[in-house]
Amino acid sequence: MSLAEPVGFIGTGAMGTEMVLRLRAAGRPVVVTNRTRGNAARAEQAGAEWVESPRLVAERAGIVLSCLLDSAAVERVYLGPGGLIEAARPGRVFVEHGTFSPVVAAEVQRRFAGLGAAFVDMPVTGGPEGTREGRLAAMAGGDPAAIEAAAAVVSAYCAQVTPIGGPGAGLQLKLVNQLLVSSQMASAAEAVALLHRLGIDLDTAGSVLEKGWAGSAMLTRALAQLRAGAVQGTGVRTGGMIEIQELIEELIDDPAAYPVFEGSRTLFERAIALGLADDDPAVMHLAVTAPSPAAQGMQEES
Repeated sequence: MSLAEPVGFIGTGAMGTEMVLRLRAAGRPVVVTNRTRGNAARAEQAGAEWVESPRLVAERAGIVLSCLLDSAAVERVYLGPGGLIEAARPGRVFVEHGTFSPVVAAEVQRRFAGLGAAFVDMPVTGGPEGTREGRLAAMAGGDPAAIEAAAAVVSAYCAQVTPIGGPGAGLQLKLVNQLLVSSQMASAAEAVALLHRLGIDLDTAGSVLEKGWAGSAMLTRALAQLRAGAVQGTGVRTGGMIEIQELIEELIDDPAAYPVFEGSRTLFERAIALGLADDDPAVMHLAVTAPSPAAQGMQEES
């Protein structure tokens, strides 16, 4: 598609807004919509044009991108009343960047293919920071020609687009990615909790731990967020990992064979029970040091 042809974008949350800003910075006209218009304010200030529904976005744009919250949002926006399917027609390409069910992706692809349109599941990794810096890595499932067409547009914020396979394949790899993210977030939380208990300065510890085998993106991120006091409103929520972890578990044939992942799930659930659902995962060390539900119950009884 030409640079003059509008790009459609749906879902201006933390990630989606940064994607729109990168598209605008690259000189792309963008047509946007979102469930709540207020959340599209930064996109509109950057020159994106607001319309009232996903269908209207698709009617105006040559390619439609979206970054939606979960499987339910994807089904509503793509297949519901006023949804994208009402404007699907031959040659049109639709791309979803969120993490959702591979089963839903296959159904959306089937329905759109019946109308001659292409749907690509193209989840990304790198977070809001990676989006702002244009260094996201995307993994794509769907028709190779559609993936190639989408890659030319999403290069505004993706440094890498890797075709993985057919419908849902990009999401399957993203869920493997999230299995690692979950486990590393939990490990980082345990490390921070132990450093606090031992009285070792986090900056001093990080200058050593991040240099060797103990280093991980999630440890580096947790230490940076804590150092900056940025634990709320970061665009990354502890509670946001729960549906993703449930989707990972659907891919696992025997949960007992994945004890590290199952342990990380337990820590996330504990963090949410402590009221940390809306906080950044950098604060999950508080769930490590809090009394266990069983111990708390024994204290209350005594």
